[in-house]
Amino acid sequence: MPIKRGLFILLLLIIAFSSLTGCQRPQQVQPITIKVSYPSAQQFYKMFGFAFQKSHPHIEIQVIQDEPGTDGGSFDAEADVIYINGMDQYKAAIEQGKLRQIPPPLLNPSANEGDLSPIVTALLSSASEDGRYYALAPTFHSEALYFNKKLFDEYNIAYPYDGMSWSDVFALAQRFPTEDKEGNRLYGIQMNYYKNVTMNYILKAGETENLSYFDTHTMKVTMNTEHWKSIWSNAVQAFRAGVVYDLGEELDSMKHPAFLTEDAAMTVSSNVLAYNFEPFSHFEGGTMLDWGVVSAPIDPLNPDTSNFYEIFDFFGVSSISEHPEEALELVKFIAGDALNSRLLAQKQPNYGLPAVTEYVHPVTGHDLSPLYSLQANPDYIDPYTQVDANVLDAFQSAAQSVLDRLLQNELTLEEALVEAELRGQEAVDTALAELELKQ
Repeated sequence: MPIKRGLFILLLLIIAFSSLTGCQRPQQVQPITIKVSYPSAQQFYKMFGFAFQKSHPHIEIQVIQDEPGTDGGSFDAEADVIYINGMDQYKAAIEQGKLRQIPPPLLNPSANEGDLSPIVTALLSSASEDGRYYALAPTFHSEALYFNKKLFDEYNIAYPYDGMSWSDVFALAQRFPTEDKEGNRLYGIQMNYYKNVTMNYILKAGETENLSYFDTHTMKVTMNTEHWKSIWSNAVQAFRAGVVYDLGEELDSMKHPAFLTEDAAMTVSSNVLAYNFEPFSHFEGGTMLDWGVVSAPIDPLNPDTSNFYEIFDFFGVSSISEHPEEALELVKFIAGDALNSRLLAQKQPNYGLPAVTEYVHPVTGHDLSPLYSLQANPDYIDPYTQVDANVLDAFQSAAQSVLDRLLQNELTLEEALVEAELRGQEAVDTALAELELKQ
């Protein structure tokens, strides 16, 4: 009897324990479907969707193929996560109340890593009047000054350095001869301008130094100032020295860029170039450059900031989403999942630099930090986002004609500035009138 009673008690204990452990089983998470607006379902799944669903098996993604409009007004109302193309659309979406405010974008607050670059956060917060965040971005784009070490070494010229102004760059370009030792044409600097080339150098330098040649509110041209005069003077000196590549739409511009063929010592270009040197070396006529990179030219009055950062792709949570928490999880994953961001940076470097710069894909033997070492200027406004391109192009063509006359010594610098402002305004007024007629 004692043995049987002992077995009975043991059996009761086993049953009770089994019941207890059964009650403690975790409840299964209810599957959820969140909808994402994006131009290409295939591309979204490839870049983000499959990887997110693997790490969040209870969340299914449904992509609504949608082409966002230029005014931010065509986003699909059913989407939980809204894709936004460009800063103007981001601002429009905020103003129209389409996006839910999101917490400060610390992607991994439990660890001292995985934070979005201050460049990205500055641009994200600058779009709203309250300075808060309404979207995150997976990548950003920047510019830097690239140089050919071989050419600098060959002519015993010191390398460029971080924090150069355009005046410094033009002066450095003039240290190069206009022909190499074999008698081939050589340039100090080449950039990918194909129209109004020399004028675009001047406008780029002015843009760097926070100068505006066109008021987008009054539609008035401003060029005849002391600051613009200084920029024209430095640039014209380099143009006359023949060290600036200025062929534009001529036949030679259809060839490989002069910088890549080692016919120019420097160029200012985007982050994409850093990853294109090696592929270019395999093209016919290509060569592997011994290159270096420093920060893009700066404004001497604001040496720590740059106007040349840009975000193209934004992802926000719809203000009417029924699954805001899950939608935010996807947005945070897109912006800075460690594994996915690193893979994307490696396989698609043209997509931009990761918003978390810890995940920037390295290029062996090169420090890429100059691509993101400067602070973003959140107050910079690209005039092409505010005014029809035909209007600005009309000014540039008119100003280029004046610049050409200056370079041919038909005008003094002072006369050229007066003429550029006058002829430029006439061209702008004509272009605006033509646009009104078309409306």
